[in-house]
Amino acid sequence: MSKSKAEKSKKTVSMREAFEGLEVKQEIRKKDKGTDKQPIRDFFWSYPDNIVKFVKLTSPFSTIFLLALVGFGLFSFLRSNIFAEKISSQELNYYVEGRVGAISTFNPLFSNQNDVDKAIQELVFEKFIYIDANENILPGIADSWEISNDGMVYTFNIELNHIWSDGESLTIEDVFFTFDTAIKLYLEKGYDTVASGLVDVDIEIIDEDTIQFTLPETNAVFPELASIYIVPQHVLGNVSLSEMPFDTFTRNPVGSGAYRIYKSEPNIVYLETSEYFDPSASISNIIIRIYSDVESLESAFRTGLLDGILLPDNYSTEFVSEYESYSSHVLDLPYREKMLFFNLRKEKFQDEYLREGINQLIDKEELLEKSGINGEPIYSSIYAGNWAYSSSIDYPSYNPEQAIEVLEDAGYTKNETNGYFEDSDDKLLTFTITYFDNEVNQKLLETLASLLNEEGIIVNLEPLTYSQLTQEILATRDFEVLMYEIEVTVDPDQYNLWHSLQKEYPNLNLSGYEFDRIDILLEEGRTEIDRKKRKENYALFQEYLIDDMPVVFLYRPSYIYVVKDSIEGIDYEDFVRLEDIYRNVYEWRIND
Repeated sequence: MSKSKAEKSKKTVSMREAFEGLEVKQEIRKKDKGTDKQPIRDFFWSYPDNIVKFVKLTSPFSTIFLLALVGFGLFSFLRSNIFAEKISSQELNYYVEGRVGAISTFNPLFSNQNDVDKAIQELVFEKFIYIDANENILPGIADSWEISNDGMVYTFNIELNHIWSDGESLTIEDVFFTFDTAIKLYLEKGYDTVASGLVDVDIEIIDEDTIQFTLPETNAVFPELASIYIVPQHVLGNVSLSEMPFDTFTRNPVGSGAYRIYKSEPNIVYLETSEYFDPSASISNIIIRIYSDVESLESAFRTGLLDGILLPDNYSTEFVSEYESYSSHVLDLPYREKMLFFNLRKEKFQDEYLREGINQLIDKEELLEKSGINGEPIYSSIYAGNWAYSSSIDYPSYNPEQAIEVLEDAGYTKNETNGYFEDSDDKLLTFTITYFDNEVNQKLLETLASLLNEEGIIVNLEPLTYSQLTQEILATRDFEVLMYEIEVTVDPDQYNLWHSLQKEYPNLNLSGYEFDRIDILLEEGRTEIDRKKRKENYALFQEYLIDDMPVVFLYRPSYIYVVKDSIEGIDYEDFVRLEDIYRNVYEWRIND
């Protein structure tokens, strides 16, 4: 019995020894693998302690590096678009506006149909004089003026307290330089400039604050021709005429307006108040963001990045109603016209019956309604609210029955089988409309093509970029029908649109229209001072123009300006140009 217990005791000891031996072997095995190295898992598990050890070992260099890294990240964020737009407008006194379009040039010497460019120009520059909706001259850089009895000599006095955003004083030499350079760019380089209508005007500096314009003949529209932004001679004086369109001034200009550009990117422009403008603007910074289409604009609006947006058509405003803190305002533009210009240089469109028939097949009200365009149909080149508009003329309207008869006179008969107009060789009546490719134009012309197709005419669409349209189409006049938007003067003068001498680029008689009686009426209309006689001239002008129908008058566009209710002081009355929304921008304020 005792033997058995002893044997058991011996076995027990042996098993303990066996386990202890096993542990010793495992320890030896660990040491063989290198017990002085910490497993990777344990290193990352203990990374806080390890980082602290590393910082202590490398101090003070590591501390300096970490502070610099944090500082750089903070600086980058503060300079980023996200911060600039996401911050509260009330907190940092910023106004962020979104528009659809693209940037071309901010140099105001060149004629410009780009609404984005003109918006920036209005914020950055000041005009020599301003013209209101009633054709009155208002002070700009020139604060007073005298006009000779014969209307041929204008003498302007300027204020000497205007200062450029770089701190230099604005002088009478800047005024002369602006007009003189714009004229030279037109005459010597063929550029379309704001002074193309002033080439025969003699300009003379009288003294340090007086400049005089002597006209070769009376010109009722001269005040509007002189209503241009003034640019600094000390910045552009050494830039050659050839390089003027490409100089850095086109993106980073120096102006005397309420704001200055401190940063410009392809799709965003940052502006801050000019410390030299008096009175100082209440809103310290304005950021203009540009989007390629309304969908992108809407997306940015919904995320709360924008305090205001400009919308071109009715359908685009639907999403705005979801936001109670925003209000919508209609901006009517009575002196902007969208038209279809027939190219009378092409044999097809020399037939006045063809032009008349096409006019009578376009239902303008239905066109605007179906395309969702916000605007007013027009039937004359002169605004219906202008004193020179003639209400006694039988303006063309939608009349498909009469159009069939008129088109027969042009050699086109409607095929009752297929529903299309055909000539004597069974060729379908078709033409191509060339236009600037943007969302509104596309929507409008797709609707027009569909409506005319139902009437029996096939329309092809040719959308082009802005550079293609200006350089390849307007410069060469190579088109069949061109849809183009024209901004006319408040004065009813129509010389640049219809006079035969204005047919070639860069003038605006895009149709190539010629009629000597029209030429005489336009010449007399702009040189006559008596308004009653002028009205008689323009009544005859409108009658002759409607008889010839070199264009299809489509509509005058309106825009919707959506802005936060907290933005106060905006003047929405008596608009002449779209950029007039900023005419009192220095009075805008953000209500906390």
